[in-house]
Amino acid sequence: MKKVFFAIVVSALVLSLASCRTDSKSTFKVLVEPELEYAYVWEFCEGRAPVMRDGKWGYIDKTGKEAIPCIFDYAEPFRDGAALVTVALDVAEEERGWTAFYGLIDTDGEPIVLVDYEYIGEFKDGLARVLQESHYGYIDKTGCLIVPCKYELASDFSEGLAAVFVDNKLGYIDTAGNIAIPFDYEYMYSHDFSEGLAPVYTNDKNGFIDTTGKLVIPCKYDYAGSFSGGLAAAALDGIKGRKMGYIDKDGKTAIPFDFESADDFRHGVALVSTGDGQGFCYIDKTGKVIARYEDYDVLGNFNDALAPVCKGGKWGFIDTKGELAIAYDYEWVNGSGFIDGLVMVIKDGKWGYIDKAGKVAVSFEYDALYEFVGDFASGIKGGKFGIIDKEGKEIVPFEYEFIGYINEGLAIIKEGGKWGILELSPNRT
Repeated sequence: MKKVFFAIVVSALVLSLASCRTDSKSTFKVLVEPELEYAYVWEFCEGRAPVMRDGKWGYIDKTGKEAIPCIFDYAEPFRDGAALVTVALDVAEEERGWTAFYGLIDTDGEPIVLVDYEYIGEFKDGLARVLQESHYGYIDKTGCLIVPCKYELASDFSEGLAAVFVDNKLGYIDTAGNIAIPFDYEYMYSHDFSEGLAPVYTNDKNGFIDTTGKLVIPCKYDYAGSFSGGLAAAALDGIKGRKMGYIDKDGKTAIPFDFESADDFRHGVALVSTGDGQGFCYIDKTGKVIARYEDYDVLGNFNDALAPVCKGGKWGFIDTKGELAIAYDYEWVNGSGFIDGLVMVIKDGKWGYIDKAGKVAVSFEYDALYEFVGDFASGIKGGKFGIIDKEGKEIVPFEYEFIGYINEGLAIIKEGGKWGILELSPNRT
């Protein structure tokens, strides 16, 4: 395995005139006029934004200075002081091509983890999965290899434990790499702990263990999902074939095994298929049907206790009781649903935002809008990009060719094919 060390050469960039424009509420300042020449500029995280030039990636700071040169084949935004970068290496002639290797750098561009791994995952419980020579291990945020790369398969840590697989058997380790639960189980689709329990698989049957490794629900099910809100989907084979239902943490049947399919509960509801000719429907935790797909043109997923529904070509929202909470007044609604109490909708061909009471939060006057990031969202009006706040105020005039990512109070703008940076300050009075 080849190791690549980073030689960081910092170049200077002259900061142009910074201007400030305000309204009676929020303010914005032009930190860098659109003069930066990059093919792409990503979002700011921890004071750095990934940029691409001539097919290589590096990072700029909020003054537009190239803080980390464009020397990587790929680079992601920073998280918790570290950013994932890759370098493509011609590892061997017999492999006939290039292979990407992953590493982590700090905000100065110094290596935390050398570009020495075939994969680096997200940090969970302070550790991240890494892959080296087709085996998994775990590193900490300093780049130290805490658990050697010796496992054939491995999951992220959840509730202090991670499922690992070796010699065709599954067990669990703790964050120190110690074996917490013996290798007594077989591989299956999911092994993460949720609400203190994890599904396990042995002798072609599923059950649940707790974090001590005790088998608290016997392996007697033909399928087992994850616990959510005290219930987990499970399946049993019977005279009429496999049927699904829900069990509680004592292994008792909470909702009878009457379904052809059953998803995990989310936001207090679960999507099931009855198999009785009525198709898919949502149920609550008592098993009561609250909404049937057949009753709507389209029925979306629940989020923040509301789900988008369409009837007769118009969209509204129902609540977790199946009652109409927001009338069918819209030509389109954001399928992601409500985020921080607001959702994008289209009415009379124009975009706006409404709140959970159905009241207009951002007026219907935009050609397109994007989701809010914190206090701000970009949009398009008259073919130009601008920025609004959650009060519906236009903070940045709609005069830019493009406005990209908004994060950490910074927005990426584009005009004349060149990039710039805005600083956004919300009204806090």
